[in-house]
Amino acid sequence: MNPSFYRISLMCLLSLSLYNCNNQTADSSETRSGSTVTETTSSPAVFEKLLGTWQLEDGKTYERWKRNDDGSYRSNVYVLKDADTSWNEQAHIYPENGRWVFENRINGQNDDKSVKFTSSKLTDNSVQFSNPAHDFPTDVNYTISNQNSVNAFIVGPNSKGGKDTIPFKYKRFL
Repeated sequence: MNPSFYRISLMCLLSLSLYNCNNQTADSSETRSGSTVTETTSSPAVFEKLLGTWQLEDGKTYERWKRNDDGSYRSNVYVLKDADTSWNEQAHIYPENGRWVFENRINGQNDDKSVKFTSSKLTDNSVQFSNPAHDFPTDVNYTISNQNSVNAFIVGPNSKGGKDTIPFKYKRFL
């Protein structure tokens, strides 16, 4: 897959994560197989911190997070080139079965169908969504460094039997 797909995927994930935050922490968590699994009925702070528009370090790609009236979050990723805007990715974060779901659709990928990732780690400043059955990525991560920067990355298997990590660094766009 090309790097633009990964960048767009990550931006959508970041957007959704920030959009779902409601300055509250998860209600409970438990450990399974060495990883933290978060169960929640309230919006985590990390999603609230994602609200707004973020600019990727390339200076052309943006991710905009909004909170919906029902408490879910929505993100749109777009690229500005001269006077043209290309809308490339849409994400939706919402609670389902005690977890947060990151549902992402990227134009031209997966037959234009969305892919679901489920929260596997959740703190006030970071979230990881996982879908081990997906080809790439299998994990989408957002970490809020401070109020003006977000570090996101996606992780998935590579052809050599290992894993590749693709980082995305954002700054708040005014």
